[in-house]
Amino acid sequence: MCAYDMKYAELMDAGLPDQLCLTWVREPDIDEVARRFGADLTSKEWADDDRIADLEEDYRAELIHLVTVGDWTLALAPNGYQGSRSEVMESLSAQGRAFSVYWSAAMDSAVMYAVDGVVQTEFDLAEVDERTGADPSALDPLLAELGVSDELSLPELQARCLAMGERLSGALVPPGWLRSPRHVFKIVDPLPDAIVPPAYLNPRAPFLDEPEIARILADPSPAMAPAVNRQIATTVIAIAGIDDPIAGEALRLLDTGERFPGERQKLRDRVIQQAEATIDQARSLGGGPEADRVALTAHALRVLYRSLWPEPAEAASAASSEVLLMKVPNRTDRMRLTVLRNVSERIRRELRR
Repeated sequence: MCAYDMKYAELMDAGLPDQLCLTWVREPDIDEVARRFGADLTSKEWADDDRIADLEEDYRAELIHLVTVGDWTLALAPNGYQGSRSEVMESLSAQGRAFSVYWSAAMDSAVMYAVDGVVQTEFDLAEVDERTGADPSALDPLLAELGVSDELSLPELQARCLAMGERLSGALVPPGWLRSPRHVFKIVDPLPDAIVPPAYLNPRAPFLDEPEIARILADPSPAMAPAVNRQIATTVIAIAGIDDPIAGEALRLLDTGERFPGERQKLRDRVIQQAEATIDQARSLGGGPEADRVALTAHALRVLYRSLWPEPAEAASAASSEVLLMKVPNRTDRMRLTVLRNVSERIRRELRR
């Protein structure tokens, strides 16, 4: 057994979780690292294993455990994944460097290295040779030195990825830390996804340059919530091919508001009643293309119902969440709705602050 495998076995014996996200950040200030993760600084606790078990039982969102090692901070998220997100790594590496390894019981995995706010390289443990990023070859010398390749077993790859973090940082994972009291934070407000996923930019998706989408992307602020909400509504109406006058009534109300008190609620009631009737119709058809078409219409009506909530930011967030239940057949429409959902979540996050 080589030194990397021995260290990995030692860490597993010391309490390293079977699934985890472990991140090295070149920033010794624990509170600053927690902030960059999107953690609530007021949730900071000095907790032992029993207290951490209680927190994990009571708090279903993600916890991060932090320790300073020299000029670096190590962040462990048992059962978590925030350090495997490019948005988080960009935040963590601002004016510095960050390296993360992630694997789950479901065999998902990611290794990521970022410098000065840019992800240089990332790869999956199942496809080590398929590296992407601003500089996919950034870690090639270290990968070669450690013998990282697709031929290794998963535990061997995991051992070498942990060794990679230690080599890059000089910050060794202290085995005793895994059973000792440590600082723990709650991530209550995760950093939002990039509004436009990188995959939509190379090649650039044409819908991004449509005038209304471009206007929204130029100012993804709370002031743009009504426009986002209307775009979601018009998109699902088009996807489902709804030609019922109720769709036009909804768009008119979104544009000009109520003509008399209670008009919005009356329209919402009609929309949800029609959605429920359409759902029943889809179920009665059993299956097949026609049933799928009717079910798509029903989901679009449910999105429309949520878009009619009085407050535009809440309406856009609720409508975009309902969209996740739709089986959108066209890739461009899926991409458009993803971008609109990301904008709506960015707006909601800004309003929560």
